[in-house]
Amino acid sequence: MSPGQLSATPLHVLLVEDNPEDAFLIERHLRRNGFQPSINRVETAAEMRVQLASDALPDVILADYNLPNFSGPAALALLKSTRLDIPFIMLSGAVSEETAVSSMRAGAADYISKQNLVRLVPAIERELSEVSSRRREMAAQQALLASESRFDRLVAAMPLGLLISDADQRIVYANSAIEAMLQYASGSLRNRESSLSALFPDSSRIVSALQAQPSDRHDSLFESTCSLADGKPLDVLVALTVLNPEKPLEDRRLAVFIADITMRKKSEEMLRRTEKLAVAGRLAAVIAHEVNNPLEAITNCLYLLEHCELSDDARKFLVTAQSELSRISQITVQTLRFHRSSTHARSTDLHELIDTVLAVLSSRFGKHEVEVEKHFGDIPRLIIHDGEVRHLITNLLANSLDAMPRGGRIVIRTRRAIDPVSKLEGARLTIADTGTGMSGETQSRLFEPFYSTKGITGTGLGLWICRGIVEKHGGTIRFNSREASPHRSAGTVCTVFLPTETPADAPTSSSFDLSMARLG
Repeated sequence: MSPGQLSATPLHVLLVEDNPEDAFLIERHLRRNGFQPSINRVETAAEMRVQLASDALPDVILADYNLPNFSGPAALALLKSTRLDIPFIMLSGAVSEETAVSSMRAGAADYISKQNLVRLVPAIERELSEVSSRRREMAAQQALLASESRFDRLVAAMPLGLLISDADQRIVYANSAIEAMLQYASGSLRNRESSLSALFPDSSRIVSALQAQPSDRHDSLFESTCSLADGKPLDVLVALTVLNPEKPLEDRRLAVFIADITMRKKSEEMLRRTEKLAVAGRLAAVIAHEVNNPLEAITNCLYLLEHCELSDDARKFLVTAQSELSRISQITVQTLRFHRSSTHARSTDLHELIDTVLAVLSSRFGKHEVEVEKHFGDIPRLIIHDGEVRHLITNLLANSLDAMPRGGRIVIRTRRAIDPVSKLEGARLTIADTGTGMSGETQSRLFEPFYSTKGITGTGLGLWICRGIVEKHGGTIRFNSREASPHRSAGTVCTVFLPTETPADAPTSSSFDLSMARLG
């Protein structure tokens, strides 16, 4: 083998030819011009199909125009049917202009005369270069399509809303998350008829971001208000980025990332309100403590006055004053106990807790003309966090009071019970009222955070907290309610089961207790 052959270019040729001598001449010509050909010669369509179906596809197909049982045009048609991108060069003993033109129109890369093979090698080199270029371009397109597909899947699965607009703020892309967030039908934001200015009442920052120079610094993360499909406002966090800041303004694209912060806003507002309630509670406890000292002095004075000579009318006034003073003293003591909760579960009399709450709420019962009935059964002492359970009872009784603006009756019952699921022994507390009752929808959302039927006066956290307290103690809580109808009265019954002992894995540190106190 000569040194020139060592550097020859390998070339796999599929030759559609019935004449072995012509095949030999073509192979010799290719070898003399820098190729190292490997030629598979076929004479029929069946043989050609086998070659095109093999793993080792040819680099080029050379086909004689006329064969006894096959032809160059038929071979070209067969290649086209496979959709393979392989250069096809037609060969013939006699080339007419009409035959050459028809072959080229059918898809042949070139038409070469067997009597003049000078153009064969340049034609092969040209076609190999072009097919290599096409394959690189196709590979790049496939890689781009795969990248775009991954991007589309990523954006579609992203929980953040994404909008892409042009320089005129027309929306050219919207992912499914933003359509769901803003309550639009699928695809309705992508029709180029929607605009950012229609979604954002204040779009000044969006305009500033579009017009900013690449070197400019601007606040691209801010809170704003976005309009839902029905026109209602939605609190959102917005992040902006220009996708092609180097382009002229009219060609720029702006990506707008949007997150719903409604729940965060509600949480912040509820935290502010509950912090105020917690401060008021602590202040009440301090005042109650300070009032105790002068109360004791007044009590002593009345006791001394009782042993003095008094008229009958004066003695009646003295008895009345002692009675009211005793009542004030009881309220201050109960207030102190109400705002003093233990950090560890301890043995507690549930009836005593209920009486504590009733003493604090007694003035509200009288003001609303609500009658309270107690039916206490023989129940065991409970190992519980007394401050939290007191908070639980207060919330439940306060809800019953709010449901009876024109007066009514509350019945409190306790009895020994066994939970049917956990089989734990404990006490069952039932609070029934003759209030307005609740609809089915309200009952289905009772324990949902921030859901309230009390307007601006309600936090929507009361029953959510109550459920947390009960579950912390290993108990259960359920409601049964109905609204008034022509054939039955309205009312609500709340049933709470608390086991004799709090589960060992219940939180005992003050973090949970403090959060309950604040949210109360």
